[in-house]
Amino acid sequence: MKRVVLYISALFLTMLSSCKPSPKEAAAFNDRVMSEQKKVVMAYDGLLETYDTYIARKMDSALLVFTSQTNKAIENVTDITPVKDGEILKVAVLEYLNVYKSVAENEADELVRLYKVPENEFTPELKAKWDLMYKDADTKLKEADKKLQAVQAVFAENFHLKLAK
Repeated sequence: MKRVVLYISALFLTMLSSCKPSPKEAAAFNDRVMSEQKKVVMAYDGLLETYDTYIARKMDSALLVFTSQTNKAIENVTDITPVKDGEILKVAVLEYLNVYKSVAENEADELVRLYKVPENEFTPELKAKWDLMYKDADTKLKEADKKLQAVQAVFAENFHLKLAK
């Protein structure tokens, strides 16, 4: 009887441990959701570059790419089935992407509109408004990045993954 109990206990523990995804599966999930995050950051960087060139049609185009990429990334991540115990990372990435979506639809849209105001009409007040809105957007994005990095670090630790810096 003792052997049967030990055997069943060992079998149960084996089944429990085999339910957890392998580090390779967890890494693939991490890479998949984070690739969507990277696409959004690249689209945002493209928008920021247009501020330096000050070509209105490029700003409009980059804003459209940024907004579209953010929406597409949210759809793609929503459709990804997380590995067991990976839901926390999926939720964190979606929260992160929704911050970017908010910035795209609000601050970035207004920043582009303000940036296209003719130079002779771009008053010091408008400049101050632009600067404050840019700073607010930057702060939101940096906070979202910190939160995502913290969740990703926990996920990596739980699955014994090493994240690239």
